[in-house]
Amino acid sequence: MPEDAPPNGGAPGPRARVLEMQTKLHRRTVANPGRRFDDLFNFVHDPATLLVAFDRVAGNQGARTPGVDGLTATDVGESVGVPGFLNDLRSALKDGSFRPLPVRERCIPKPGGSGKVRKLGIPTIADRVVQAALKLVLEPIFEADFKPVSYGFRPRRRAQDAIAEIHYFGTRGYRWVLDADIEACFDSIDHTALMDRVRHRVKDKRVLALVKAFLKAGVLTELGENKETMTGTPQGGILSPLLANIALSALDEHLHGPWEPGGAMATEGKRAYRRRKGQPTCGSSATRTTSSSWCTAPRPTPRHYAKKSLTCLNLWDCACRRQRPRSRT
Repeated sequence: MPEDAPPNGGAPGPRARVLEMQTKLHRRTVANPGRRFDDLFNFVHDPATLLVAFDRVAGNQGARTPGVDGLTATDVGESVGVPGFLNDLRSALKDGSFRPLPVRERCIPKPGGSGKVRKLGIPTIADRVVQAALKLVLEPIFEADFKPVSYGFRPRRRAQDAIAEIHYFGTRGYRWVLDADIEACFDSIDHTALMDRVRHRVKDKRVLALVKAFLKAGVLTELGENKETMTGTPQGGILSPLLANIALSALDEHLHGPWEPGGAMATEGKRAYRRRKGQPTCGSSATRTTSSSWCTAPRPTPRHYAKKSLTCLNLWDCACRRQRPRSRT
């Protein structure tokens, strides 16, 4: 019998309840592209959601790594017990007393021997559970809006799928590939711009306040200093990949726009017409902080497309960092 099967036809288990909730949210989002959800907080602190969230946190490889409070998932189970821990966490969420603690900074070397380091932010176990609960509720909503050319940090998708797509189009006349990396993407996302995009779909003020609280939780550096987080969402947080996808969806929408119905490259006929006229036909595949654009064109044209793509990245950068656009030559 499956682990989540109800005994003797009883009520469904927590995983089944969460899956049912996610399915309903996704269907409602797809059915109404302009809908803003205003009653999501009850799903976040639902006992089934918190239990599934804790199971995911405890089953993660990082469960043995403590946050600033020094507790691991094993410590929680041995001290107060999982049911008591989740009951206390649920009560704190419901009465509004829950406050995220600063993440614990840990620097790890980047691959390649460059000498550069990647800064990770490790939340406490309680914060990880709440972030996982938020992700369980928010992901099915925003997944309905993400473009098919986005592959990073998404369910049943991976970076290898983006590479496979590039290979696929490479066999169909597309010869040029532009690979662009967004420097310090997680660290640089503007909180105001990100929250604006979250509000496109979420109206529940309690959920919005919870997301913002995690963004502003701060960092305890390796030197023991408390540091405010004015921008960015820490790598290492369970919610961070989803928030990065929400922010970067603005870039996906811009690059994928010509392939949408009615766009300049929406049909094979339109793309064939552009090729006959010597114009490029271009698309993109994103693995999240890296965006690869591919095109078929006469030899001089990819330089112009590369310039346009860099301009697009510049505009996204300005939107997410609230800066004035820089000129690129």
